[in-house]
Amino acid sequence: MRFEGKTVYITGASSGIGAQLARELAGRGAAVGLLARREERLTELTEELTAAGHTAAWREADVTDREALHAACDGLAADLGEPDVAIANAGWNRTEPMSRFQPGKALAIYDTNLLGFLHLVDWVLPRFLERGAGHLVGVASLASYVGFPGNAAYCGSKAAMRVHLQSLRPSLKRRGIAVTTLCPGFIESELTAKNPYKMPFLWKTDRACRYMADAIEKERGEVAFPWQMRIAVPFLLARVLPRALVERLVGRAG
Repeated sequence: MRFEGKTVYITGASSGIGAQLARELAGRGAAVGLLARREERLTELTEELTAAGHTAAWREADVTDREALHAACDGLAADLGEPDVAIANAGWNRTEPMSRFQPGKALAIYDTNLLGFLHLVDWVLPRFLERGAGHLVGVASLASYVGFPGNAAYCGSKAAMRVHLQSLRPSLKRRGIAVTTLCPGFIESELTAKNPYKMPFLWKTDRACRYMADAIEKERGEVAFPWQMRIAVPFLLARVLPRALVERLVGRAG
């Protein structure tokens, strides 16, 4: 697959990974449909892309609002045409030690990270199935492989997304639809800027988005990076070391 002449919708496109992915894919020839809550930032990004000669359109929508998201996608379809690629990128986290536990915070994280992803799937998948073509992409996380202290809702919601996509992949492949799951480690963004701890192997946003764009272009299945974190988290912590030892290690890190 090449992005030239393709249309890509991206949720969470107003900042961080979503905004930089839009720049990267537009630079590779895609028309990009931007979906997010912050209208001012969407306008600025669209103006930036169109000034550079790219094709872009935006719609304001909160992914937790199913009807609003679907209406926004309908609007993008009218502006740009039906999507060839849909990227569920919207997500957030707030590290929360038990000393500051807030009822309802976990539900809010699941609403965006998991239900927001499913709301996009509900809109785009019938269209892909009808055409017998398309590419569904989910931005999960290396944190989806192991439950880290203080991040239960983030790890749990991203794990649910990753396994959901894993289950869809073989079924949709037979229908001509590709499924890619991106599991990055620490990437510079507004989300990680709030982390009150050292982040090993932190990647610049533009580097990460080039890597993600390459993975999407090659229609890879499940992609975890950087390689140092891929060895440490999905391989050692999730598959090799005894569970009791893993829980001691991550508990100490937390």
